[in-house]
Amino acid sequence: MIHYRNNGIGVKLIRKKRYQKDVTTEPIYWQVTYKRKSRLYSTGFSYTVEEWDDFLNKQLRKHKETKETLQNYFDETLKPLIKKFAERNSFSFAALERTLKRKDNENISVDEAFQDKIDSLIEDNKIGNSKIYTSAINALMKFKHYKRLRKNADKKAFIEKCIECKHITVGDKALKIKEKILFEEITPEFLTECEKFWLDIEIVYATIGINMRTLRAIIKNEEGEKPYLTDEAYPFGKKRGKYSIPEGGRREISLQVEDIWKIENYETDNNSLAIARDIFVFMFYGNGLNFGDVCRLRYENIDAASKEIVFLRKKTLREGEKPTFIYVPLLPPMVEIINRHGNKNQDGYIFPFLNGIEPISENEKQIKDAINLALTPINSSLKVIANKLELDPELSTSYTRNTYVTHLTSEMLINPIVVKKMVGHSTKKDVTAGYVNLNAKKRKEMNSKLLNPERKYTTIDSVKAVEVG
Repeated sequence: MIHYRNNGIGVKLIRKKRYQKDVTTEPIYWQVTYKRKSRLYSTGFSYTVEEWDDFLNKQLRKHKETKETLQNYFDETLKPLIKKFAERNSFSFAALERTLKRKDNENISVDEAFQDKIDSLIEDNKIGNSKIYTSAINALMKFKHYKRLRKNADKKAFIEKCIECKHITVGDKALKIKEKILFEEITPEFLTECEKFWLDIEIVYATIGINMRTLRAIIKNEEGEKPYLTDEAYPFGKKRGKYSIPEGGRREISLQVEDIWKIENYETDNNSLAIARDIFVFMFYGNGLNFGDVCRLRYENIDAASKEIVFLRKKTLREGEKPTFIYVPLLPPMVEIINRHGNKNQDGYIFPFLNGIEPISENEKQIKDAINLALTPINSSLKVIANKLELDPELSTSYTRNTYVTHLTSEMLINPIVVKKMVGHSTKKDVTAGYVNLNAKKRKEMNSKLLNPERKYTTIDSVKAVEVG
């Protein structure tokens, strides 16, 4: 009766039997198929196998009203939705279900809209983006809870609790607040008060800007039927009476290269501190690698001929685009760190953080969760090291990438296009980028200039241990 396809999305009516002997009345479903996966949505009708055959193949008067109901629902609801998703190339089952369940925007709260978006991103394996939305709604929940408190003492205590739990995002000690926020509450006054509260709990302007832009995206609801707030009710803007999102300058999170050497030289018998120190150093010398990319590295990424790690950075992988490889010279301290902390069985991951998790898209959430679980104690240990060495108390793995880029551009005066290629940043807008090419020798010469000149390294080649000064 109805069989529709558009850009890989399929819709048809089916009758699903539960037993081998098909003698009972069974429900009729809308079956939606996408990328070899399908989900069933109830129509509210049921037939026996004989009745279903008549329904499909005969023009009986008793079926006329049901056929019209199903056809109208398809024409007026399902088909327009599928067509819109197909045109925008934005289909997911979560997005479809969200729209079907809430055709009336007035019935959805801010927290529910956030959760729908988070579910949709997780289904599409966009775990990193889902965490941005999760962080934003969690911050909004804290503010809503704060607004509900009446006594100043309670408000002060809650602010202190938020600061205390600032860096705890998982586990029993994480501060989890559940509140209901209605869209009509989101006014310029609400947002102004929210910004002040976030500053009180030590959220920096850069993060405030991210949270507010994320909320703005939810309100605009570009994947839905219409925005949740429009015209005078829309709270954002530059005009008088509207809320203007703060720009929030980028926080300086880079070190002097001499401070990197201090961390590298830090001696400890504490295994957690030693791992944090070595992973930090590995990331810095490895083109300022992202911690997630370090976790994903496999021994197969090591090119023995060039003595480089060659991989595709997860963050820059985009469907339909030509992949860009990143080449990381294997410097002596990096080899030492692999020898100390790497998996001895060299047919999987280089480091043990993701052991037991197959690197396939279906496992992306599990991979991201494991990365975050490993990152928390490393960043905590780095703060201990920073305290002992009198460095920035907010020291984290994020400093490695910024320090690498800053030192190459500001101290070594390396061509910015070269630096972008080393760290995997896009060079699409640089018209001369195609003329800038580096070989393995040049890459190694450049990164070797970062090494501590007073430290002697021992590395392993194919035959014996060699000392590199």
